[in-house]
Amino acid sequence: MKYLVAFIVSLSLLSCDDFSKQNEESLKLAEKKQVVFETISKKWQFVFPEARPEVNKTIEGWKHWEQFKRELQEKPKTSLLAFQLKIKNVSKRADSLSLRVPETFNIPQVKSRLVTLNTKIKSLDTYIHLEEIPEKKVVALIGEINEEIKGVYTQWDEVFIKKAIPKEVGEDDMIRALDTTRLANKKFQEEIIENDKNKATDTIKKK
Repeated sequence: MKYLVAFIVSLSLLSCDDFSKQNEESLKLAEKKQVVFETISKKWQFVFPEARPEVNKTIEGWKHWEQFKRELQEKPKTSLLAFQLKIKNVSKRADSLSLRVPETFNIPQVKSRLVTLNTKIKSLDTYIHLEEIPEKKVVALIGEINEEIKGVYTQWDEVFIKKAIPKEVGEDDMIRALDTTRLANKKFQEEIIENDKNKATDTIKKK
């Protein structure tokens, strides 16, 4: 009986010790997550530059960009989980940006910028969902995303800057002449190909 009591007491002490260790580890993990949360929270700020009037008018009805912008600017306030859910939603919004671009901005340079922006957001989504979040990498990506957003606006500005540059006298005539030459050459090449086909057909018939 004494041995049984001693065994139960020992088992209880071991269980208490294990529980104490688990509780201590849980507290340390919670403290670590809180530090990461506070670090990310301080740096979580996304800046959208003031656009020129022409750009604003062009993107005014682009609901995908407006939804993306609004989603990204709404800062989570409660926990790391809130940040994880936020960037997951932003990532979904970013997927459609390069596929639904206003006609004025539907050019390779702009679409390339939007794809790069989406790639950075995808990276942030990946890192912030890791078991051990690399806060320095997350903070760095926030800065990189801001740079990409700035780059998108710069590219939009360039579209209108190039449009505003006056063409040299005779430039339109030169462009039309080049187009006419290209068209003539194309027709000439098509005629040569057609003649060759006809000659080949005649040769086969003769045989």
